[in-house]
Amino acid sequence: MNTKTKGIVAGVAGAALLLGAGGTFALWQDQGQVAGGVIRAGHLKVQAEETQWFDVSPDRGDAQELAGDVGPGLRWDAGWLGEEQSVLNGIMTEFRTLDPDGTGSGTGPVVGHRINLPEWQTVPGDFVLGQTRVMAFAEGDNMDARLSVHGASLEGDLAQGLGLKFFVTDRDGNVMSGAHDVSEATDLHFPGAGGHELQVFVLGNLPREISGQDLTGTEAALLDMTVMLEQVR
Repeated sequence: MNTKTKGIVAGVAGAALLLGAGGTFALWQDQGQVAGGVIRAGHLKVQAEETQWFDVSPDRGDAQELAGDVGPGLRWDAGWLGEEQSVLNGIMTEFRTLDPDGTGSGTGPVVGHRINLPEWQTVPGDFVLGQTRVMAFAEGDNMDARLSVHGASLEGDLAQGLGLKFFVTDRDGNVMSGAHDVSEATDLHFPGAGGHELQVFVLGNLPREISGQDLTGTEAALLDMTVMLEQVR
């Protein structure tokens, strides 16, 4: 092989070595860190305080406005007090008479005084109000929670003549759910935006038309109501 030929062969061999070693020559590169994070779960919780009781019969001479106890927004309104109930011998309750003008304009202030229920004795024409403050916690960006109040039942002979309803307000007494019979349930929905302070009220009435010796010396026991909070989304 002459010198010129050797030069060509060497050149070809050199090219083959460079191509064959292509895996050892990397293009430029760099790297960075992608931050992790913490995923937190939301939660549901209900807390109820002890029930407070008031005699809210509006015709008592010593009745005082209870806005400081039940909230300034709570005004008797025939619109949300609902239909009257039939009790003993077909006698009708008198809930709507708490609204003085009966127009549903919400002009009737809640008046009365605090009572110790075990010592209080009702007579025809009386109204009694039970108040329970409830804190409903619903946390979660896509949370839709439903608060349901399941009515209690009455037991005892006095239950024959006692009308009973419940309703729900916000912390200031603004009505969120109109008055329902205690045998019914009501539902309220809340977004997952923290705590919601509510008030659950029980309203009772012994109508004036109960007369003679009907139901004297009798008792009625209101069984516990259930406040349930559940996720629906």
